[in-house]
Amino acid sequence: MELSTDTINVLNFLDEFSPNGLRKRSDLGLLFELTASRDAHEEMNDLLFHGTHLFNTYHTLRHATSNAEGYKNLEKEFTNATEHLRDLMAKALVDAEEIHVERFETTYYAMTQGSLRNLIDLAYDLRVAKQVQNDNKFKRQNPK
Repeated sequence: MELSTDTINVLNFLDEFSPNGLRKRSDLGLLFELTASRDAHEEMNDLLFHGTHLFNTYHTLRHATSNAEGYKNLEKEFTNATEHLRDLMAKALVDAEEIHVERFETTYYAMTQGSLRNLIDLAYDLRVAKQVQNDNKFKRQNPK
């Protein structure tokens, strides 16, 4: 699927906004394009929200010690957040070409460490987009 000029411009902006650039730029672009083509704005908002949640949970889990209070609950929350984001991605891919579905299955759905790392990288990108969305919302609500 070829990305629209609007999607490419959004990705370029997010790349500049992110301190280290986007990690899964083309996959983020595909999700933007697929949800936009169906006017599924709420689906994209859900992806942004739950991607941010997954990345933040991962970040917290990474910095916690395994004997810390609540660690098991944090692990469970991370697992649930992972599955929920995968479900939302599958929903977004409902009209995708088979080649994209297969690539997402291999890249994000396999039960491997690599797939989990890829999912966390995509969650990082979704978090960047959510930050931009929140920044713009704040600026509109608090004009100078």
